[in-house]
Amino acid sequence: MSTLNVLRYSALGLGLWCGFRNDLSLKNVAAEREQQKKYDEEVKLINEAKQEYAKLRPIEKKPETVSLENVQLDDPKLDFAELILNAVDSMKDTTS
Repeated sequence: MSTLNVLRYSALGLGLWCGFRNDLSLKNVAAEREQQKKYDEEVKLINEAKQEYAKLRPIEKKPETVSLENVQLDDPKLDFAELILNAVDSMKDTTS
């Protein structure tokens, strides 16, 4: 009779332990999902804010290329690197 009681209480203890472990794992999964949901919402809000900012402050478009014929060196918006690269490219075109 005592062997039967040991088996019963062992099964009860095992059931309680498995239930507790299952409950903890389910709570952890739910917490991770909630955290991911909050993160996704923040990312969505950041992307919306970026789009609104882009609408309010459009990027100034530079001219595609700096013409080598009409160069004003006193112009504060003159991009010297682009000017030099265009000059080199035009030299490559004439030598080819």
